[in-house]
Amino acid sequence: MSPPNSHSIPPYGTAIHEAIKKDDLQQMKALLKQRDASKPENSELKSAYEKLAQEVTRREQR
Repeated sequence: MSPPNSHSIPPYGTAIHEAIKKDDLQQMKALLKQRDASKPENSELKSAYEKLAQEVTRREQR
């Protein structure tokens, strides 16, 4: 078993970061639609979704 990476991306953040990295606007929008606002989010997840929303807005303004 490999040692844990202290800088790993949480599993829920992987899809968000990959969509941003690939500049996949359609995937970014799909991920935002999947967000469940009725569930509490930890600060890392909230931050990832905020960044995702900002990237969608930025790309749509191109």
